Amino acid sequence: MVQHARMFGQAQPCRHIHVPFLLRTNWRPPFFAKYFALAASQTSSRGVVDALISDGVRLMNWTSFRWPGYSGKSANVYELGPFASGSTPPVVAPADFLLYGYGSCTAWAKFLASALRAVGVPAREVGSPCWNTGIFAGLATSNPNVSQCWQGGTSTQVGGQYLNNHNWVEYWDNELQSWHFLDVATSSSAEKTWFCGSYQQGCSCSSNAGKAMQDHEILAPTWGAAGSDPRVHGGTVLDVATSLRLSNGEAVSPLVWSPQLKSPLGLPLKNVGLRVVNRTDFYRCRQAQKILV
Repeated sequence: MVQHARMFGQAQPCRHIHVPFLLRTNWRPPFFAKYFALAASQTSSRGVVDALISDGVRLMNWTSFRWPGYSGKSANVYELGPFASGSTPPVVAPADFLLYGYGSCTAWAKFLASALRAVGVPAREVGSPCWNTGIFAGLATSNPNVSQCWQGGTSTQVGGQYLNNHNWVEYWDNELQSWHFLDVATSSSAEKTWFCGSYQQGCSCSSNAGKAMQDHEILAPTWGAAGSDPRVHGGTVLDVATSLRLSNGEAVSPLVWSPQLKSPLGLPLKNVGLRVVNRTDFYRCRQAQKILV
């Protein structure tokens, strides 16, 4: 595993890409034991990604990965993965996915990113807490729905249409020396997705990710300190407690599925050191510059 981490994480410190609020269970040993055989023969992080998700998202067939000398019933089948929108929480951490057997895009993203990290590939969850679409489009200063989108609803209604968000996965490509992304619940590692279109130095201008802007940022959790080198992380590192604000000045949390979550000490999770990388510029549409004659 250490050898893989050194190879796939070249120029990308692995300690910066773990997700702070996933440390409730020690998922790494079983993930390593389950998936290392698939990754061992690969020489690139892209190869590891393809090995895990090919053939109908192979890594989700949990019982098909067995230790040497396994003496249990070979006919046992435990296929993870029915996509269950709105199931976060309670299905958040990788172990939650294993216990429930299903998950939303959030659970899928955490599961795949955790599997990749377990076999030495730097990976992280990334997503938009509030797409710049429909009734939530525009700035919070002129559209109060934007605030409700970040809060996951109103005082009388939560979830449903207010969860206008999505999460996916980024991994460090050791050959291209850059971050690349893929959607969840798919067997393709191509950067061509429903939320981006075909990525070409930015997403399609008509896509959800291509419309990313202020109040509709695309963020990735990180252990990196605020102000860390953006070249390492792929964007500015923000301390959620002090720096994540809407255009109307409102402090918000990227945990839109439950923004009021608190620590055992009663502190909102967004105020206990949670930090995110602002990846908006990477995904935002880049319209071709018109040449004036």
